[in-house]
Amino acid sequence: MSKVTYIAEKPDIGKALATYLWPDGNCHKEKGFIQQGDTTVTWAFGHILGLASPEEYGEEYKAWANYPILPKVWKLKPAAAAVAQLAVIKKLLMEADIVVHAGDPDREGQLLIDEILHYLQFKGKVQRILINAKDDESLKRAFAQITDNKRYENLYYAGLGREQADWLIGMNLTRAYTVNARKYGYENTFRIGRVKVPTLALVVNREKEIKGFKSAKYYELKGIFEKDGIPFKATLKPAENLLLDEENRVKDKNILQAIKLKLEKAEVIIRDVQGKDMVQHPPLPHSLDTLQVEANKKYGFSPKEVLVAVQDLYEKKYVSYPRSDCNYIPVSQKADAVRILPVLSALGIAGANTADIEITSKAFNDQKITAHHAIIPTGIQLEKLSEIEQKIYELIAKRYVLQFFPAHEYKKITFTLVVADEIFTGSGKVILKQGYKAYELEGQELESAEDNVKLPTLKIGDIVEKANYSIADKVTVPPKRFTEGTLLAAMANIWRFVDAKNPNREKLKEVKGIGTPATRDTIIAELQADTMNGKPVDPCMTKIKKELVPTEFGTSLIENVDQSLTLPDATAEMEYVLSEIAAGQKSLSEYMDDMTAMVHRNIQFAENRTFPLPKGKALHECPVCSKGELIRRYSTKAKKHFHICSNTDCVSPVTGRKLFYEDDNGKPVVVKCPDCGTILVRILKNGTFWLCSKCNKTFNDKAGKPDFSLKKK
Repeated sequence: MSKVTYIAEKPDIGKALATYLWPDGNCHKEKGFIQQGDTTVTWAFGHILGLASPEEYGEEYKAWANYPILPKVWKLKPAAAAVAQLAVIKKLLMEADIVVHAGDPDREGQLLIDEILHYLQFKGKVQRILINAKDDESLKRAFAQITDNKRYENLYYAGLGREQADWLIGMNLTRAYTVNARKYGYENTFRIGRVKVPTLALVVNREKEIKGFKSAKYYELKGIFEKDGIPFKATLKPAENLLLDEENRVKDKNILQAIKLKLEKAEVIIRDVQGKDMVQHPPLPHSLDTLQVEANKKYGFSPKEVLVAVQDLYEKKYVSYPRSDCNYIPVSQKADAVRILPVLSALGIAGANTADIEITSKAFNDQKITAHHAIIPTGIQLEKLSEIEQKIYELIAKRYVLQFFPAHEYKKITFTLVVADEIFTGSGKVILKQGYKAYELEGQELESAEDNVKLPTLKIGDIVEKANYSIADKVTVPPKRFTEGTLLAAMANIWRFVDAKNPNREKLKEVKGIGTPATRDTIIAELQADTMNGKPVDPCMTKIKKELVPTEFGTSLIENVDQSLTLPDATAEMEYVLSEIAAGQKSLSEYMDDMTAMVHRNIQFAENRTFPLPKGKALHECPVCSKGELIRRYSTKAKKHFHICSNTDCVSPVTGRKLFYEDDNGKPVVVKCPDCGTILVRILKNGTFWLCSKCNKTFNDKAGKPDFSLKKK
């Protein structure tokens, strides 16, 4: 018999596979795998392989000034914590005839396991199982649909393209911009990321709009009318011959006061009534991004908190795969409602006890399914949940329940009134069928303040009995700052921020935004972080209450990089090309050629840019070479700042070594020997003193500077 090895992305999926394969527990458990007979289940720990760091391609790349780094053959390196598990997988692969790839059902999951198989040079047969949930019904369905892994080869190439492009951009452009900015007095690290920069640009540009916004007053003439004892509202539509602003608003209150006087006793006649039947379908089940947006808006949970909670729910088998970018459900899973809805009813989820399983909502659509489907309840009975898990589960469950209710139907009414040759317009709706709205207790769309909740019967030519007019003082308001939720929604719907002239704008709707559901929360968090890998960094934005505000450095970063990096157009188009690679419509080599060309363009931009001086900074010319500037750096080893010449060729004319200058509140301490004029160096050995390397004289240290009043003894 053939020896079969399943490789899951994480231990919990591996254990779920083993439990399904051997429900009686009759299996052999070892460290790193579970086995029975010729079948073995093992697992990775997420990305146990990563792209090697620059210095792996050459010792010279330890220095940031050396770039670009453009690998011809990409190197992978095991994570330190995963070396032992990789050895387990290697041993199992040497004995296996067939591997069943059980990575998560998305681009990254495909890449993760395929990378291991390529790295360990497995030559046997590889099959693919797509696991969307860990309950028995979902696993049964997944096992029934195991296919040849070659079907997903292009998805692997798309994952590889994303990984390599992000490395090229991050490693090269972070170095290029940082190194060249430091020549002009910047101490910051310009963390450049393919998704990170345009995301930050959204926040920076919004802040500029807010700061540049000039509030303006305008006025509206409103009427409250009454017919058949029912009051309703309408607003004056200003005539074109009036003095209006560019938004057709009245800026002079006196104009409306004159019109109001004219209307006081005038007859009100209905000139036009239009009715349009409208159908509003239930909101689709949640993907990760829509869940994060709603949870942030309703409860203030950060995207990271939501991902952690829904991941925990998934690992407990209560919901399906959490990192989904899909809002649809396979038609074959509609029958699962028979067992899922009673569980939700017992939990008190509104509408679950009266849902109609005969209804097939728009959510059940096989054509819209990607590698995974929407996040839905699995029907497993809940045990103790944390408060956040409970709330997240309810949001998921409520969206699922709504799929078994009819659409909300209403008639949209728009009408026009004529009063003494002036035109008033208004709107409202007449509900024909409440449908799912009767149970949509959370997140209902608020009626527009201009809409009428209730309207009388309106017919053309009818006379309205009563009218009362008033002038409303209005003021224009600036756009709102982003919250974590609205920024995440913007990333997921980035096409809305793409230039309307971009011919690919409509196509970019298919991309599902920039970043992935699994990485967007991390990107938002990293832009706010003040440490990375244990080292202090400058945050690019901060959160004030719930609002995201760019820091001075975040704004500076966006202003100093090539604007092509800041536009969502380029990154969204990259995502679109990755989707083309996944569909087999574009090659990986073409994509990487484009990425390499983009890296070269940005390096040229960074090297030719004259960076404006940071606020409060002054350039200090190197006293040795007079070519470079003294730039401030931080030593993590010594835990202090120091200064060094930006000219990499600059060395001491006496020792031939690099000179390091002490820091005095942000300024370099440059002191020359009073006898020969050589730059003094501060020595921290056998006490602290200053040394002239030319005449070998020493001076005592006094408050961080040499004391010339007395030579060191």
